[in-house]
Amino acid sequence: MKQLTSVKASSSESIVFSNKLNILKYPWHVSHDYELCKLPQNMVLLSNTHRRWNINNRPVPDNVEFVNTIDARETDLMILHVDQWTWHELDKRLLFLDYRDRYKKPKIIINHGCNMVDGCSSEQMKELIGDNFMVCNSSTAHKLWGIENSRFIRHGMSPEEWPQTNYGRANIIVNQAFSKIHQEYRNNTAIFEFEEKTGIKIDWIGRDCKFNSFDKYRAFLATSSILFSPSYASPNPRARTEAMLCGIVVVTTNCHGESEYIRNGENGYASNNMNELYEYLEFLSQNPDEVRRVGKNAKKMAQKVFHIDQFIAQWQEVLSLFRT
Repeated sequence: MKQLTSVKASSSESIVFSNKLNILKYPWHVSHDYELCKLPQNMVLLSNTHRRWNINNRPVPDNVEFVNTIDARETDLMILHVDQWTWHELDKRLLFLDYRDRYKKPKIIINHGCNMVDGCSSEQMKELIGDNFMVCNSSTAHKLWGIENSRFIRHGMSPEEWPQTNYGRANIIVNQAFSKIHQEYRNNTAIFEFEEKTGIKIDWIGRDCKFNSFDKYRAFLATSSILFSPSYASPNPRARTEAMLCGIVVVTTNCHGESEYIRNGENGYASNNMNELYEYLEFLSQNPDEVRRVGKNAKKMAQKVFHIDQFIAQWQEVLSLFRT
């Protein structure tokens, strides 16, 4: 395998392979897997682990084949997954190490986490990754992990799959796990604090509402107005991008390059001052015309910055270096 550290994508034009690769992986975050399966490759997913493809989250793409063992189908490489908790959490650790060690062909490891507030050290992550290539979800996470043979790929989505909101609910939503586990990472305390300080009720997906289909989830977004993303550590949460692609105004922390594309008052609001974010949320909740103006700009920006074509092009560059 060639050295991969110099790979950079500056264009949305993808490399075209003469023959498709057969890529093996196990399900992880289904919303991420769904976009990854838009690669013009054959995706072979393991069905014998505790990780499952939840069809209530996303439909299974046509290019996906499920197998029970790693040798049931001839494959060219494997994609594995880690986050900052894989070192300590037994189920993730055993799953990762099992396939890292048993699969003898090239491997790419997607690191979905960032150890800004919790999780393992960069040295522990290096021990997990070994000499395999790693992809990170944000520039900050990439820098903090400090692993040489790695790169940052910003996620991308298909704009046409995300409907324009009509702002009918005039609401503020949160879309992250409602759980006591990893609360520091998600900064759930900020959500409770905002509700208590302002008396404004947030629609918390996972606490106040749940959806049993991709269509119902998008229908909810298509009537929503504002999204609050309070985590300092989460490396580019996908829910935030999904909201922007629907024209929802995002009020977010600014630890993972958000200010590179968010202009406060123009296409969103980004700050690491939580009281400032609370003020933005209150202002927007009282000014629906501003929500519509900023939201429409957010949608245009997100369609450019988080377009699926750029995501695919960058992944195709990485995959090209594994071809013999």
